[in-house]
Amino acid sequence: MSPRKLLSLGLLCIFYVHTSQAVKVENILTVENFVQTLEPSGEYMFQFDGDEIFHVDLQRKETKWRLQQFGEVASFEAAGALQNIGILKFNLDIYEKRSNYTKAKSVARDDIQVFTVKPLVLGEPASLICLATQFFPPVIKRSWLKNNEPVTVGVTETVYYPAPDGSFSKFLYLATVPQKGDVYTCSVEHDGLSKNPTNKFWFPEVPRHISETPENVVCGLGLVFGIIGIVASIALICKGKKNSDQAGGH
Repeated sequence: MSPRKLLSLGLLCIFYVHTSQAVKVENILTVENFVQTLEPSGEYMFQFDGDEIFHVDLQRKETKWRLQQFGEVASFEAAGALQNIGILKFNLDIYEKRSNYTKAKSVARDDIQVFTVKPLVLGEPASLICLATQFFPPVIKRSWLKNNEPVTVGVTETVYYPAPDGSFSKFLYLATVPQKGDVYTCSVEHDGLSKNPTNKFWFPEVPRHISETPENVVCGLGLVFGIIGIVASIALICKGKKNSDQAGGH
């Protein structure tokens, strides 16, 4: 990596208001934009309650909505984002010179997570997710392997998501059809990792189905005893009534 790793990060957040009385805030809108001398050179993204609404593709100079439905009810001109990024790049050059091009410390959490969106069914389409969290700067390389072979088809990813502590996270997706015996690997590279690359393995396993037979047996026995109790009660009532009638006759 280049020694010029100073990151200029602009964050505009609406936080909880700290006053003498607690103020309840139901929603938080976050506007995140940054530039850096590494790749990617920058990012501009809107979040609502931690979920991405849209980001601006700085190369294509267009708005990318996280869900298509968002773009049907709202709009955002990419030109505004590009203007902000231009200002940050200007400021970054000043910050670099003032810091004498001091190298930023790279940090990353070694705990890489791989999981599925929905419960797994072997032989049916599934979406695998590889999640890397708490890393800085926002420069990370990740790839999928299936049975030790690189996979490029069906691979998508999110932009970098900021955290309150100044770190970032990112999701990498893989659309696939898992079969018994397959081995999937999410390979992650970042200067802050203790082992580079760090590989996280995932094996298609269908959750064991816990038999409900014991519960059914207990329920069945309870029902049987309940019916026996009802029959016995009716019999005792009838017998008692019969004895009462006989006594009255004498």
